[in-house]
Amino acid sequence: MTSTAIFGLACFGIMIALIILGIPIAISMFVISVVGFYITGGISMLSTQLSNGIFSLSASYTFAVVPLFMIVGVLAGETGIASGAYNGARAWVGKYRGGLLYTTVVSNALFGACSGISVASNAVFCKIAAPELRKAKYDDSLSLGCISAAGSLSSLIPPSIPIITVCILSNLSIGTALICGTAAGIITMLIMMFIIKGTQLIRPDKVPEPTEEDRNITFQDKLKSLKLLVPILALFALIVGGSFFGWFSATVGGAVASVAIIIYAIIRRMPVKQLLHAVCESASQFAGIYLMIMAGSLFSRFITTTGLANQLASLISGLHMAPIFIFLIVVVFYLFCGCFIAVMPIIIITVPVLLPLLENLGFNPYAMAICLVLLCELGNITPPVGNSVFTTAIITGENPMKIFKGVTPFFIAELASCVLFGMVPIIVTFLPNLLGM
Repeated sequence: MTSTAIFGLACFGIMIALIILGIPIAISMFVISVVGFYITGGISMLSTQLSNGIFSLSASYTFAVVPLFMIVGVLAGETGIASGAYNGARAWVGKYRGGLLYTTVVSNALFGACSGISVASNAVFCKIAAPELRKAKYDDSLSLGCISAAGSLSSLIPPSIPIITVCILSNLSIGTALICGTAAGIITMLIMMFIIKGTQLIRPDKVPEPTEEDRNITFQDKLKSLKLLVPILALFALIVGGSFFGWFSATVGGAVASVAIIIYAIIRRMPVKQLLHAVCESASQFAGIYLMIMAGSLFSRFITTTGLANQLASLISGLHMAPIFIFLIVVVFYLFCGCFIAVMPIIIITVPVLLPLLENLGFNPYAMAICLVLLCELGNITPPVGNSVFTTAIITGENPMKIFKGVTPFFIAELASCVLFGMVPIIVTFLPNLLGM
């Protein structure tokens, strides 16, 4: 390994140490990047990177897609789109045993077409799904575990903020990655539904029979329920349609979708004060990750300059280990990180190093991008951090450990999805390949 790559690895270790000591992630990454650029290239390289690198990202239209999709997510919850997705899904799958759990998973996937981030979905469906599940006498641990885990679908289904962040840090096509996320989200949803069916067969006491109200839903009622899905499907078409059919880029799709949902809010006669509050809330959420993305982009440039990813790939190749074993090591590493660090920080810290490494080992970069996002989401449902679990616990007033117990089978489902995507990348890349993207 070259001296420059060793220096890059040392800087990465120092950055992790600073974060462990409590230094904010953005500051840690920024300081290490500045010092690293100065030592490797002097004041000339440092000034170039600070002036050109940061400015090019902050002035990029691609970067604008993040706050735009955050506006869409916040307003989707405020305008009742989430409850429409839940009631529409319930009309179609509620009559089956375990139907309310199926409904929770399907409606989370539908709401993912608006929210873009898992914690937002957890907050919304704790208020919508949890009371219905309790009313129908579902096991509390299983129900709340399902709500916590199903939120991860929002990080796969477009507009996924984590996937967009990975693309910004690695120069992947946002449109292609989002369409890969669509395929991955649908498959993960089906696997989670399979877990629910298995739980019903193994522990029927936890999954009661459908209520009389759900059993009596007619086909005509199902057709009527489709109108509840029109707003969310229209938003999904606006966001993904541009990439599918070449109407506009993913960034423009975010702008179109944000304007559309503001118009929808006005049609629904949302008070101006509430509308402005939603916009301010989305701006506040964006401010929380803005500096991290900027610092992460600068750190990514520094790591690329040192050639660390290429050197690690060469070193690992010399060990004569099969690439799949390297991928499994990365899986274990992410599960460990997820026990202590939230989704966005993990992505910003690790993607600049690990995604190029996996790509150099022959893995498809888009499949790996989806895998890394899903692995980060697994951290959202593992102790001791488990942001999704703690969000659910705070809103519902339940003991977090009770929810961690109920989330276990869904954790297994998502982990199986991740390994499947890594081993068989065509599963997530066939759709953009089919469209020639």
